[in-house]
Amino acid sequence: MDDFTRLQARLQEKATNPAARPAIYVAIGDSVTQGCMEEGVVEHERVYHQLLRKRVAKRYPISILNVINSGVSGDTAHRSRERWQHDVLVYKPDLVTICFGLNDAHAGDAGLDNYIGAIRDLIRQVKEQTEAEVLLFTPPMMMKHDNPRIADVHRHHVANFTRVYENGNLYRYVQALRAMAQEEDVALLDIYAIWEEMEKQGLDIHEKLSNGINHPDGDFHERMAEALEQRLFADAPVPAQS
Repeated sequence: MDDFTRLQARLQEKATNPAARPAIYVAIGDSVTQGCMEEGVVEHERVYHQLLRKRVAKRYPISILNVINSGVSGDTAHRSRERWQHDVLVYKPDLVTICFGLNDAHAGDAGLDNYIGAIRDLIRQVKEQTEAEVLLFTPPMMMKHDNPRIADVHRHHVANFTRVYENGNLYRYVQALRAMAQEEDVALLDIYAIWEEMEKQGLDIHEKLSNGINHPDGDFHERMAEALEQRLFADAPVPAQS
């Protein structure tokens, strides 16, 4: 399983040689990756990958990590196929994170093969066409029942999302992704497990959904960035600065 030493080496290379190519991180996913929060709000800075960039800047203050936001609201892993070339591969990234599942889960069991198949194919293309290290994300939780955070314009979605929860769709997608990551020996950051732990501690998860449906709030994006930093730089040596 990837320990992300190549990403660390690329950041150090840029720190010691200003003329070196900057390290490039592409985050592909759905509305969570795009930075969608409550209705009509997209956070360009308080989304997890941009928060990671700031954390990396503290670790490597004279290096550069360029972050490409390839999140598209409403997208699924399977539908994203048409944009892999221009949204991921063309950048020849050093790191790719993949975060889908919230929209995919609406297809139920009939969509599981498309979901896992698309993610498996994306990983293969990234590894064949770039030198990037890959990190999968499980999706966060989404709403389980009606709640006051849901905007009037989204009220017509309540029954559908409630049905997805009651049918256990999202959890099955999470379990399938966990299994695939283990089978393929691909690094996984289990975001869903963080939500499971919050629930065990007595938190109403709807308090952490900015739109009351499926968008984690800014504070949870901070938590995602912290978990991402820990995963990417676990046991990393303290970088030397020139």
